[in-house]
Amino acid sequence: MNIAMHIMSIQHQLVLAIDKDPDLKKMLHHFLSLCSLSLNSTNCHIFLIKDKNNNPTYQLDINHEIQLKHYVSFPMKKNGLLSNEDTELSGLVNPFFQNNYDEQEQKVGSTLYHFFKIGDFGVLIIEREKSLDQAIRNALSPVLNKLAISTIAAINHHSLVIEIKTRQRVEEKISYQASHDFLTGLYNRMKIQEFLASAIDDCILQKQTGAILLINLAGFKNINDVMGYHVGDEVLQQAAIRLKVLIKDMGIVARFNGHEFIILLRGLPVNKSTVQPIINDVIADIIYAMEIPFEFIEGRFSLSCFIGYETFNNASKGVQDILKNASIAVYEAFKRGKDKALPYNEVMSKQLNDHISYTREIKQALAFNEFELHYQPQYDHLNNMIGAEALLRWNNPLRGYESPAVYIPIAEESDLIMQISSYVLQQACEDIKKLQQLPLPSSFKQVSINISAKQLAKHDFADTIILAIKKNQISPLNLKIEITESMMMSDIELSIACLEKLHDVGVECAIDDFGTGYSSLAYLKRLPASLLKIDRSFVTDIHKDPSNQAIANMVIKLANSLNMEVIAEGVETKQELDSLIALGCYQYQGFYFSRPLTFNKLVQCFEP
Repeated sequence: MNIAMHIMSIQHQLVLAIDKDPDLKKMLHHFLSLCSLSLNSTNCHIFLIKDKNNNPTYQLDINHEIQLKHYVSFPMKKNGLLSNEDTELSGLVNPFFQNNYDEQEQKVGSTLYHFFKIGDFGVLIIEREKSLDQAIRNALSPVLNKLAISTIAAINHHSLVIEIKTRQRVEEKISYQASHDFLTGLYNRMKIQEFLASAIDDCILQKQTGAILLINLAGFKNINDVMGYHVGDEVLQQAAIRLKVLIKDMGIVARFNGHEFIILLRGLPVNKSTVQPIINDVIADIIYAMEIPFEFIEGRFSLSCFIGYETFNNASKGVQDILKNASIAVYEAFKRGKDKALPYNEVMSKQLNDHISYTREIKQALAFNEFELHYQPQYDHLNNMIGAEALLRWNNPLRGYESPAVYIPIAEESDLIMQISSYVLQQACEDIKKLQQLPLPSSFKQVSINISAKQLAKHDFADTIILAIKKNQISPLNLKIEITESMMMSDIELSIACLEKLHDVGVECAIDDFGTGYSSLAYLKRLPASLLKIDRSFVTDIHKDPSNQAIANMVIKLANSLNMEVIAEGVETKQELDSLIALGCYQYQGFYFSRPLTFNKLVQCFEP
């Protein structure tokens, strides 16, 4: 009777320990502590199957060999060694489990191990000095069944908790990502529109004024292009921090698009005369904050910004209207250059619509072949024609010939410049092919074409030129390309690589408008250029303007020192020509010699 009572007491204590805690490790630790106490064991261990994330599982993977791994022990150490580091114990457990025994007793040295299966996914090990009575072993069977069921329940409970927490984290992350910019941590464009809609309602209900300030970081593209996107990202992150610190509780800061930020100011006074000074102060602070140099390991970078803004105090303007107006205003500020911040007005919309309409006309002109090349002859001091510059002309059917100063900048903004540049290259090569079949004077060397910045920035630029030469079967010596010094400085290494590739096949390069940009002489001497062009602004009235004479003289001497030729453009009078000859310039183009000619009229110049 005493033995039976003892066994029942053991069963009762162990069963009570099983459901003590829903946390599996705590429950099993408590269970082992009672096993150790009630069964007089020196150590107790539980090994379980674990999944790829090292979490306990009861689901067997039939495609892989099942290996049990240590999960919990009581006590945790044996002879000063953590039980999970006992490789001898692991070596005993897995053979027992894989042989599918229900229980087993093994003696290793002075230690007697009792192994018991827990369902199909675990093993209980009890270390004792003596064997367990068979009656106690039998009494453990229902306890282990209960332990298996509770272990499965605890594993399921743990998985459910993890799944719920994971889902919550995912939902929170999705919600955050949906409303925040991943790079700066600011609100994103979608969220600022929600805030703006709410601000419009507040203005109506509480008789307030709101304002949207759109900020464009000027010069940011150069940092990306020259230093890399990682530096550009750091600039955006620092700019975001500056704006948040500056605005604080006055409004909401968001990243609008690329290198544009947007600020929503709420709760401003209704009176316009009171609102404007507040906006002016905020704008002044923003401009000052953005112009403080950005410090990085890679260097120190300075930026400026342009701001367009729109105010609202009623429902006459919707969210999209306000954002569109601010975008138009910042575009206008950027285009003007001198005005760092501009409020929106309706005239800007008309100008933008005209711009869009004009862009559409350029696209149509390309489709209907309204563009044509004219050629301005180039001469030497002996009045020999030495070449010609191809100049693009647009014969608009409604307005006649359009000024390149109007349509070229617009084409560059809209990327239509690439289609125009392709036309110029192809047409010039075709015309050169025709010229090669004429009895040209020995002095006539080349036709030059102007290259756009976007052409030069493409990595396949040189290959495109070479392909056009081969396609038209012309000599590369008869084609010269002209680039401006400011254009090549946007990516000087790429420019040098492209020009060297063209130089190797015989295509020469001229630096146009020299002296008007910001090029470094250190880079200039590396360029495989053969000609410097003196800009017309330094040629006009050179005979009576000492500063123009000094600049032209400098360019001529520089060209001589670099073994380069020099040509003056915009020569219109005999006095200007004589001054240039006196300075040592012997090549020219301008109205004094000839206006730009159609190709047919250029051909007539070579007829007997």
